[in-house]
Amino acid sequence: MLKRLHIRTLSLCMMLVIAMAASAQRPQITDRLNSKGQVTVDAPKELVKRNNADLGKQQSTSSRDKKLKDKDKKKTDPKGEEEKLNELDDDNTNAKKEEEKKEEDKKKKEEITPKKPKRTHTSQQIIEDRGVGYRIQAYTDNNPKTAKASAQRRARDIAMKFPQYRSYISYKAPAWRLRIGDFKTQREAQAALHRIKSVYPKFAREMVIVRDRINIWSND
Repeated sequence: MLKRLHIRTLSLCMMLVIAMAASAQRPQITDRLNSKGQVTVDAPKELVKRNNADLGKQQSTSSRDKKLKDKDKKKTDPKGEEEKLNELDDDNTNAKKEEEKKEEDKKKKEEITPKKPKRTHTSQQIIEDRGVGYRIQAYTDNNPKTAKASAQRRARDIAMKFPQYRSYISYKAPAWRLRIGDFKTQREAQAALHRIKSVYPKFAREMVIVRDRINIWSND
């Protein structure tokens, strides 16, 4: 009985020693009573320092992780740079398309709008002389109602296609006639007749070269 009591006492003493040693190693938390009867619990300075250090480490770690994430995001998803490049490419493409469209509209307008032929002779030219040469008789008719108007209409048409040749409308009873050009030689008249016939094959049969008095112009 005494032996058991002795063993129990010894065990209790050992447990007490162990508890005291543990409490000595653990930071002590102190409390104080203020004037209002409230108890303020103060943690030991070592514990506060340790907590602050741990908090600083957590903050630095989280800041470093955030920077790494942002860096990785830029590497893996460079969307901003691609969007800028795409916008720049789109602007260049749109400008090019607008320029091409303007050129196309200009060409269409030129095709639709007939160009006025440039005449090789002007009002400043004067007749220096008259002589014997050749002309192309392009029209003749003795209908008193329509002959003059038809001759004028054909003269305007030929002048539009061949502005280098002058047209002469005259009346010699009973017919109106249209003659083209002032050719000094028959070869010149023949070349002009060939060109006019190729444009007006319908009237080719009635077009002939005739000998006539021609005008010799100042710059011919």
